[in-house]
Amino acid sequence: MKEIDHLAYIHVIGVDYEDGQVVAYAQLISFTGLAKVEAGGGRQKSTVTIGKATGETFNVATDRLYQAIQQGVSWGHVKGIVFTERALKKGLVRDVIDVLDRYNEIRHTIWAFATKQPIELIFETTPFLDYSPYFSLLANPTDIYEQSSFIQPKRLNQLVAASNEKAALFPLPSLTVEEKSWTENKKKKPMLKMDGVCFLHRYNKQACVPRHKLDGLRWVTKGTGRTPIYIQPNGKMIGTLVVREPKASISYKIKNGRPLFTVHVQATGSIIELREHMSEKQIIEYASKTVEKEIKSLFELGVKKQIDTLQLSNALYRQNVKDWKKYTTNGLVPLTKDTLGQINVKLSIDTYGKSKK
Repeated sequence: MKEIDHLAYIHVIGVDYEDGQVVAYAQLISFTGLAKVEAGGGRQKSTVTIGKATGETFNVATDRLYQAIQQGVSWGHVKGIVFTERALKKGLVRDVIDVLDRYNEIRHTIWAFATKQPIELIFETTPFLDYSPYFSLLANPTDIYEQSSFIQPKRLNQLVAASNEKAALFPLPSLTVEEKSWTENKKKKPMLKMDGVCFLHRYNKQACVPRHKLDGLRWVTKGTGRTPIYIQPNGKMIGTLVVREPKASISYKIKNGRPLFTVHVQATGSIIELREHMSEKQIIEYASKTVEKEIKSLFELGVKKQIDTLQLSNALYRQNVKDWKKYTTNGLVPLTKDTLGQINVKLSIDTYGKSKK
């Protein structure tokens, strides 16, 4: 057996495509500082090492990573994988997953991301306060999502499950490096953030959409935990309603020889800021209209780009396979502005602050 400190531990894998070659990246981190913190000691600055190799296929590229490394490599602690948009466009997702499926050390529960930025830049961005990269967004994206739910982190096994379904689209979160929000020792501190989603169908990229166009996605995503609605009638900010665990469902009926869908959303919320007087009825009415507007905007974006952002095709498939076969093309419902009928929102307020919920 190898001594654990004699191995190089790969933390995150990156996949790019450039000049007709697959480019494989590996981020290695040291667990020495992590062990010291967990034992109650102080933090020490973590070192991040990045490996890069090219090849005709992903497997060839990863094999070439071994050529210039000085010690044994462990793939058993990989926490995430990042695909560039070039890799998605080339259709490398299926090939990469095929390799990972055949290698026994890689777990299927690693986190999956996309990015349009260089992989080196993503891998070099580490948490502040000398936290280990082990706690970065690449390896632990759920902590922040539980507090502020907009773009849901996704695991590799979820990608595989959705991509093997003809009716499903998979929203792969996209990462970027942001330098405006934080400073450390009077210097700008680059930090990772999710800036959008790349929609995949059958492992193939459909389109990548920026975060500011995806507000409606949180209302139809199962698992949304805590997300805000800003109350700003006439453009003036007067309050904030935090909505918890919204539940969405989709129904349909056949009208004029085509499926017509209805989206239902039910949720409860808490008022955490109210600068001017508004009745509960007014707040609920405004918040409900906001949810409806965001879902409608997301649907209209899908019609424009022919992306089933609301997963209407999957809802049809789950409810009636015969109708799904009859009314879809390549597993997906052809989208027009008349495909979506009503959006029904049922919202209630259960607390007005000072609640542990």
